[in-house]
Amino acid sequence: MYAAAAPLRTASAALPAQSAYVHPGRQVAAPSDAAGDFTTVVGSGAVVCVWDPVANVAGMAHFLLPEKGNAPAAPRFGDVGMQQLLDELKRLGANPIRLRAAVFGGSAPPIASESGHLGERNVTAANHFLATHGILIVQRDVGGVGGRKVIFSPSAGMAEVVRLSGA
Repeated sequence: MYAAAAPLRTASAALPAQSAYVHPGRQVAAPSDAAGDFTTVVGSGAVVCVWDPVANVAGMAHFLLPEKGNAPAAPRFGDVGMQQLLDELKRLGANPIRLRAAVFGGSAPPIASESGHLGERNVTAANHFLATHGILIVQRDVGGVGGRKVIFSPSAGMAEVVRLSGA
């Protein structure tokens, strides 16, 4: 028996800021002053960080596949996870006009030998979703080989990216 997809985790403003690890196929959103940092490790998947610097809300979605197709909706799919993140940010008070984004990941799996590999498709899906919603991408580190550790600081609106072996 499979568990239902975990709901979007929202930090409470009453809690002290702490770091949250965002597992692949998950996302998190919170007020920036309560969020601390969002951290994840990404390879061929994509990580999309979105924030509203005026409303002080931010989130991170880490997805593994670009779209759900005919599969049941789950945040491991980019089209589902990014929409859930955007909906949660709006619920927290974000104004879509002020949203900014950062995109990371999309490395080539070791078996990829030509363009159009999974990592590239994930980044394309992220770019398309953000463009469709009029969200400006202000930071990007995508492609190549190897993984990345991404530490996103919502209060700064920037991420630190550490390339892992093979990068």
